[in-house]
Amino acid sequence: MDLVMLIMGLMGGLGIFVYGIELTSDGLQKASAHRMKDILSSLTSNRFLAVIVGIVITVLLQSSSAATVLLVGLVNASMMSLSQALGVILGSAVGTTLTVQLIAFKVTDYALFMVAAGVPIMLFARRPQVRHVGQAILGFGFVFYGMSLMSGAMSPLRSYPGFVDVLLSVTEKPLLAVLVTAIFTAIVQSSAASIALAMSLASQGVIDFAAAIPMVFGANIGTTATALLSSLASSRAAKRVALAHLIFKVIGVIIFLPFLPLFTDLVARTAVDIQRQIANSHTIFNVINLLIFLPFTTPFGKLVTRILPDTERLERAAHYLDESVLDVPDLAIDQAKSEILRMAKIIRDEMMPNILDLVRTGDESVKTKLRELELTLDYLYKSITRYLSRLSQRNLSEGQSEQQIRLLYVCNDLEHLGDVMMNTIQIAQKMQQQGMELSEEGWQELSMMHQAIKRNYENAIKAFETDDQDLARKVIRLNPEVAKMEKSLRYSHFSRLQENQKTLETSAVHLDLVNNLLRINNHALSIAQATIGII
Repeated sequence: MDLVMLIMGLMGGLGIFVYGIELTSDGLQKASAHRMKDILSSLTSNRFLAVIVGIVITVLLQSSSAATVLLVGLVNASMMSLSQALGVILGSAVGTTLTVQLIAFKVTDYALFMVAAGVPIMLFARRPQVRHVGQAILGFGFVFYGMSLMSGAMSPLRSYPGFVDVLLSVTEKPLLAVLVTAIFTAIVQSSAASIALAMSLASQGVIDFAAAIPMVFGANIGTTATALLSSLASSRAAKRVALAHLIFKVIGVIIFLPFLPLFTDLVARTAVDIQRQIANSHTIFNVINLLIFLPFTTPFGKLVTRILPDTERLERAAHYLDESVLDVPDLAIDQAKSEILRMAKIIRDEMMPNILDLVRTGDESVKTKLRELELTLDYLYKSITRYLSRLSQRNLSEGQSEQQIRLLYVCNDLEHLGDVMMNTIQIAQKMQQQGMELSEEGWQELSMMHQAIKRNYENAIKAFETDDQDLARKVIRLNPEVAKMEKSLRYSHFSRLQENQKTLETSAVHLDLVNNLLRINNHALSIAQATIGII
């Protein structure tokens, strides 16, 4: 019965510890996540700057997973190369060691004081940012209190030979210890929890420092599981970032294992306290890993791209909608906007340039491609609206709620634009089946209107992407000119109709095409209005 109570104490302490990590990470993300993308996107090709930023954002977010989410979005948006992202990943690995270093300080006596300080701040502060900081303080209190409970539970376990024998049978075999700890870390999704457990075991004399080192290595491998699992349903860029993270860790462990006695002796000289030694081993491992891989981020990026090359077929899957960040509204809104921009760029780059040529040529391959793209737009529309609806169930600020509604408006406009493209395909089919041909003057006028509207749409999307209020207002100001152009085209068409009765056969489809172009412009106008808050 005593053994059961001891194990319950150990598991309870571990549970409080992991909850504290989650609480701290969530609070810090909510307090600072909205600034992180700006910091990341300011990176240049300087890999050393990438490392520093990786360290900083992981310390601020207390989560390498949140940093990975931001990286995936920037790589997908071509705002950062994969080799730059690899530099941030290496820096992020070093940044995650701060939590373990803090645990190694003897601050468990102050754990309940931090809980007492964090609760009133989180509950009664008026500003959301201050409440999030209070949540982080409370989380740190739980981390240290959980550590205290685990250490207390470990002490009597030394007197249970069966437990010690099983533990020693694992820790005496470094590869087995690495594997078991990696699996445990993947389950609890926290390398800090695994290393804290090793520190508790070592501080109570259950294992020695040499046995703890493989556990540190295993924790570093296991922590990649979160990004790997979340990338399975994501884009190639997400998979590459997650795969690179795993390869860095695995190769690092493979390099270190043959030199395990030497590494153990080296780290043992850095401190007297065994908990500090374990924390230092975690930091030194990641720093050396950084130094080994940093010069090779560019060729390594090419290698990962070769392992996971781009697919020729358009992926009908959301690239950016990560469910794990819904509790961090700033990040979730940013991810939804990235996915909406993906919809917008599919229309801009692959649908709109081909639409008039399709009507003129009736090319079946173009029709097939446009239908596939429209199905992709429908899928993304449903995914984005479902994601934003789930986000609305969170406790959003007034500004976040306005952003969410604005995104829903833009997403709806883009979905309707896909419908306009499908309607144009139907017009092309009708012309092909009935052998219709527009006059050369008619084609020239349609082409002129198409170019003007295409330019308006591109400006509207650019304004939405960069939040450029002036460019959005320019799109709105140009709307009367498009209306004049449309009336001018109708007048010219009816003038030709009076002069040439053959034009009568194609009159309906000609005017339908003019209407479709005008509908495209109306949706571009709506996107520009949403950008400046007119919804």
